[in-house]
This record gives sequence, C-alpha cells and structure tokens, in this order.
Amino acid sequence: MLFSDLIDYLKNEKTFNIILNCSTDLHEIRDVELLDGTQTRYATDIVYFGYPDVLSPDMQPSQCILVRGENYLFPYSCTDRATVQAKELFAVFNASKQFLQTHEQVSLYEELVRKGHSSHSLDEVINSASIKLGYSLVFCDKKFRILSFSTSIPVTDKLWKENIERGYCTYDFIKNVMSLEAVQGASASIEAVEVSCPESPYRKCSSKVFLNGVQVGFVLMIENNIPFTAEHLAAMSDVSRAISSVVGHYHPELFQYTSADQQLLEALLIGTPADILAESISHLRVSDAMYALCIQPKTFLKENELKQQLYPVIRHIFPEAYMTVHDNALVLLVPDQSSVIFVDTQKVMLKTMAEYHLDVGISLVFSKMDEFYRAYQQARTVLEWNHRIPDNLKKEISWDQRYPMEHQIHRYSEIEFYEMMNKIKEPEKLADYIHPALYRLNKYDQRTGNELYHTLEVYLQCFHNNKETANILCIHRNSLAYRMEKIIEIGKADLNDPMTEFLLRMSFKLVEYLKIRDLDLP
Repeated sequence: MLFSDLIDYLKNEKTFNIILNCSTDLHEIRDVELLDGTQTRYATDIVYFGYPDVLSPDMQPSQCILVRGENYLFPYSCTDRATVQAKELFAVFNASKQFLQTHEQVSLYEELVRKGHSSHSLDEVINSASIKLGYSLVFCDKKFRILSFSTSIPVTDKLWKENIERGYCTYDFIKNVMSLEAVQGASASIEAVEVSCPESPYRKCSSKVFLNGVQVGFVLMIENNIPFTAEHLAAMSDVSRAISSVVGHYHPELFQYTSADQQLLEALLIGTPADILAESISHLRVSDAMYALCIQPKTFLKENELKQQLYPVIRHIFPEAYMTVHDNALVLLVPDQSSVIFVDTQKVMLKTMAEYHLDVGISLVFSKMDEFYRAYQQARTVLEWNHRIPDNLKKEISWDQRYPMEHQIHRYSEIEFYEMMNKIKEPEKLADYIHPALYRLNKYDQRTGNELYHTLEVYLQCFHNNKETANILCIHRNSLAYRMEKIIEIGKADLNDPMTEFLLRMSFKLVEYLKIRDLDLP
C-alpha cells in the first residue's frame, strides 16, 4: 500500500479532516507506529503518528501523519506527510491500523505482474520493485547490456552509474565480476547471491532471470545506508520471476537471436581484446583497407525499431558489411573500402540519410581487427562533432570538396584536426599561429567585397587544380587566374613552397576550430 492510498481511504471513506502536505509514494507501507519521543531511527515502510514537537531537527521519518497546530515543525526530510486535528489523531491511527490489517495482501510477485500487465512496461515493474524493496535495481541481459534500471530510487553506485550512462558494461568490468567467487559458485536458479566487490562501497545481490528455462539476464539490487535483510534477499526471487513474466509477454524482442557475426562485433565494441576472439574473427571476410561506420537516427529509436526500420535500408547500400546495434546506433564493419569511397555509394547514402533523417560517421581506414574498436570510436566521435558544431558554422566550414556533404560531417578525417586541437590547454592562443596571409586576404575582402579568402581555401583543397577550383567556385578560369594573382599580391605568400602551403592549410583549420569553440579571432 502507498501513502496516497491510505490518505484517500482516511479522507474519502472515513471522512476524517485530514490535509495532505506532500506525497511522493516512494515507499510501501508495512505498518503504523505512534511517535513517543524514544525513537532513534525510523523505518521507511512505517507511517508514524503523533505530535511534531517530539521530532528531532536532525532526523525525521519518511512517512508521517502529524497533529495540526499553529506552532508545529514540518519535517523537512519527509517524503510523505499529512496533518490532522488533535482530537482525531488516535481515531485516525486506529483506522489506519485496521485498514492495513484488512487490506488485501498479495505477494510481491503478484503485485509486480499486475503492474506489468497494466502498463506493459518493464521500467514500471523495475521501479515498483525498487520502491517495494527500498533499494535501487538494475536489470541486465547475459551480455551485461543495461535493459532497465530504477529511477524512483536512483542508482548511486559510481561504477554502475557509469554502466547505465554507457548502456552496457565494459569487457574489463565483466571480467572482474565473473571472477568473483560468489558468481562462479552460483547455482542455476533464481536464488539471490551477494556479488559485492572491493571497488565499490555498496553491497549488492543478484538474482538470475530465466525465460523458457534459459537464463537471459540478471537483476541486481544495490544496498544504500540501510542494510539488506534476509527478507530482501528472498524477495529478489519474486522480482526475477516477475521480470520473466513481463518480458515473456510484452518484450520478447529484448532477447531476439543474434548471429555469430553480430555477437562478435558486440564483443569487440565493449572492449574485448581481439586476440581472445581470434577464432571467431578468422571466419570474417576482411581486407587491408576497412572502415567502421556509425549510423544514428536524429530521433531516438529502440533497438528493435533500429533493426526493423534501418537494417534492410543500410544492408541495401552495404551488402557486404557486418552490422549490429550498439549504444543506440547501427555499427558497421565494411570490409571493402571501395564501397565507402565509391561516388555512387556516397550519393545513395546521402539520399538515404535525408530520407530517414540519419547521421553517419565514417572512421579512418584500418587493416587489422584489433583496430576495429578504435575505428568505431572515431566514427562515434564524428557524430558527436556533428551535434556540437552549430548549423550556421557547418555552412561556413569548407568541407572536403571531393565528397558531397550537404553541410554534414561524415568522416573522421574532417574532424581529426579538431580532436587534436582539443588537447591544447590554452586554445585561445592558437590564433597567434594563423598565417598572416589569411588576415590580409580577409581584410581585403571585407573592404572590397571580393572572395579571395574563400578562393584560396578551395584552391588548396583542389591541390592547385585550376579547372576543378573554377568549377566549384562557379567562375571562369580567367576570373580564377585574376583572383590568384591578387591572392599572391595581397597575401604575400609563396603558394609553391610546401611549408607555406602546409601553414596556410593549418591556418584555415585553426580559424574553423576557433569559431566552433566560440573563441575570438584577432
């Protein structure tokens, strides 16, 4: 029973003059107790009745019904509280006691299953179980992917907070957990076992979750400032059975079959060393020029939606790629670089991105499978930069003109320089290293309305190819020749000198980076 249920009964059925001050329903009610001034601690599942002046300012109960008066202390730490007239206090207490005794008592399992049937939500079941037990809960599959976690009682354990933010546990974390003696000796049942580790100050217990007789995951309970009891450990079996029931009825997609190739990619993506997976890797078709791609919809899609809606579309573009879902994105291992750099493929990909509202990140080329995880991180970093750079700056940045971009970053090679600059401790000083020719050209353009600055940028990107530069700028080659003369005259830079060209190219990228960081240019 929840606090709001009790107040509703007292106010509407018993017609007491009771005023509800606050109600969060964070805790189940197990019993009621009178405040007598001798309590040194309060249980979260008991509603306390009495006068507020017996309460200490340092410690108050979570749930209470107090006598209303002109001078009374509202316990600042109460999550659920109400007030009554003094003459009704004992009558309200007796009515509450009787209501609790006669109220239908159902098992935790039945209560959670009812919640699942009414909401069809795994998260609702986890939150209800968390409130009932008084501890935070995390539900993972056998691969240690986070499928659900309590928000009513948030996870405060640092290691598991990181896992939840990531959406999965790393290889090293899993390795440490599986080495625990309690885990290795656990029976093939839903009986809860303690799985605490020295790296965390919080005790934990875990119960396996089965579906059709096969273990599909586990539910973890994390202790807080109130220690576990034997009742809590026993209740974990009910939580496990309830999760099995709800998942089996409403979320079977969470445990759909994945191919051996998908399982291999998933293992690599959580940081499993490639040498451990050498046997599985030997069955892949690989080459000495591969790419990792990360494809993410602009609006959130669940894993099964990603598979149903995007798998066939992306498979049509990259039929030879290995593909899986990881961290809310499709991750591809493309074993043939030609399918990534081929112009026709790029055009199809751009069309698909626009039609399905996708962001795509492409790694640098790599040749060994132990480089795949790093390549994936590069592709993921591209997506992060795509979100970081404002749209107005994307239009100003002159992307590599050899690839159609539509003001979107696709390749790690295009943001690798920005990543390197992020390592600089004092980025505001980077402006000192911009080549003076760029300042001269920019000042001249502002005064005359010309585009010498942009012309030089495109000219360098086209590797001094006059025809290609003129085509991109949509000007006649004679006009380009005139501009180049003015660039040399005003910029006072030798474009045939390799070092000068390098410094000019770097300067253009520095300008872009400083704009992205919103740092002032001289």
